[in-house]
Amino acid sequence: MKLCFCLRLGTGLAALLVAGHLSAQDVSTSKPAPAQTKPAETAAQLKANSAAASEVASYFPLVPKSKWIYKVQDQSVEVLVDKNEKFKDEACTKVDTLVSGKVVASELYCVKSDGLYRVKVKDDEINPPVQVLPQSIQKGKSWEINSKVGTQGGQLVKGTFRIVNDKEKIKVPAGEFEAVLVEGIDMDVGGTKTTVRLWFVKGVGLVKLSYKIADTESTLELEKYEPGTVKG
Repeated sequence: MKLCFCLRLGTGLAALLVAGHLSAQDVSTSKPAPAQTKPAETAAQLKANSAAASEVASYFPLVPKSKWIYKVQDQSVEVLVDKNEKFKDEACTKVDTLVSGKVVASELYCVKSDGLYRVKVKDDEINPPVQVLPQSIQKGKSWEINSKVGTQGGQLVKGTFRIVNDKEKIKVPAGEFEAVLVEGIDMDVGGTKTTVRLWFVKGVGLVKLSYKIADTESTLELEKYEPGTVKG
């Protein structure tokens, strides 16, 4: 059973987090397009973009030292926001997954004007980046996934994610919440059909994730969340 298959889909959402992740046992060069001059953004546009970025980030907090502890079957898995770092001139955040205190996976996330993206898994770039959540958290909103992790022998992930409910009542070991439910039905992960469901809570992040492959279904649930502290 792939422990991190489940986890990667969620903490970074998008079925592509599956690629290159541990099992329960171990826990063509293209020319750049010519530069184009973009019209200057108005103050209103900048304010709107900032508000949108803040909104999506509230459903996936990326404050350094924030920590989530999840229960996956009979194991506990810790997700820790490590630090902010640059990736291709973009401000991103590194997030580690730990099992028994050992870092078993790292991912890089970037908040952009149109949503939250996962751009890197371990040392492998995700091409194109996978959208974890859109800037507009609204029932019925959907987005496509068609990405590959790494450049050689990387895993392809294709499918559609949709927000099926933005006021879903849910109970997990960490408490009762009103969550945003995101579903990916029959996602194609390296040729395998997978159905994924993720529950995000504003101000907390991912509280539950379930995935099903063939007749096998597994669940991850939040046991504890410790928010990081923003330095003034």
